[in-house]
Amino acid sequence: MLWSLLKCDFAWGQCDKTCHCGDAEASPAGTMISHAHAKGEWMFSYNYMNMAMQNNISGTSQVSDEKVYTNYLMSPKKMLMDMHMLMAMYGITGNFSVMGMVNYNISSMQMNMIPTESHNHAGMMNMQTRSNMMNSKTSGIGDIKLWLLYELYNHDGASLLLSTGISLPIGKTNIYGGNNTMYEGQKLPYMMQMGTGSMDIMPGITYLKKYDQLTLSTQALSIIRPFYNFSGYHYGNELQINAWAAYEILPSFSFSLRAEGYKAGNIKGNDAKISSEMEPASSAVNYGGARANGYAGINYYVNKNYIRNCKIGIEFGLPLYQNLNGIQLSTRYTLNARITKSF
Repeated sequence: MLWSLLKCDFAWGQCDKTCHCGDAEASPAGTMISHAHAKGEWMFSYNYMNMAMQNNISGTSQVSDEKVYTNYLMSPKKMLMDMHMLMAMYGITGNFSVMGMVNYNISSMQMNMIPTESHNHAGMMNMQTRSNMMNSKTSGIGDIKLWLLYELYNHDGASLLLSTGISLPIGKTNIYGGNNTMYEGQKLPYMMQMGTGSMDIMPGITYLKKYDQLTLSTQALSIIRPFYNFSGYHYGNELQINAWAAYEILPSFSFSLRAEGYKAGNIKGNDAKISSEMEPASSAVNYGGARANGYAGINYYVNKNYIRNCKIGIEFGLPLYQNLNGIQLSTRYTLNARITKSF
């Protein structure tokens, strides 16, 4: 599927300025950084992510609602996250590229409420709930992310890419519950806010190697959060490791497999306006941990008629391992889809 890589004249740290080296690989839909671009080359991308979570776990063990109720008024049942991302990338020189991304997030959570005592006409005590469940939903623009990419090495189908970026705290962190029964007039939990509220640093390194129809890549990306936000907290540092392989079945079609490892620390500090006894997600101790996911995906490259240099990809992932801090919802699946256009 590497339709233009073969046109490149590779040398140590240098690439022919007329080629489209960066867009010439079959990166899975869930990878945000995989290549640089030639001087003057643009790439625009729309990315969609859907993540479903269900069932509470602590560490690696499942936690019942009854156990959650010993410390909280509500127990999460399931959560759905949708993220729509627009990304632009531009090649400044043969080695330097810049990239920016803005996203729109939609988060919805369904929770079971703690049973309350009542008595029937015969005087017998029953355990009932105020309602079967409560729904909470938020949406809005998330934090803006900007990267500078430097291609340190590009030779014989292999490339080594260094990346550094910042996350600008544009997303709201002061969303309240509105007319929600339990959250009326109260600030919603951390994960229902649209941003982190802090400026974060995002260093990374990516290696890619092309063997005829096979492409292999390994990558380490991190988020360093040294600054507290105005609400008195910041999310924990994060480390993500990706390893993927893609095979070109046809010149315009490839199949990929990807393994992803992820580790994040606890939230440091706390937001005094978030009531920590409402549910696990409202307490700063119930964030972070380790996850491993496995993905399978396909890419289709369109380069004919009125559609040129366009790639369509989709990827589906399932959890392989989850060891979470405190009490959190476990991941059920993740779906990634992407459309890119280069010129």
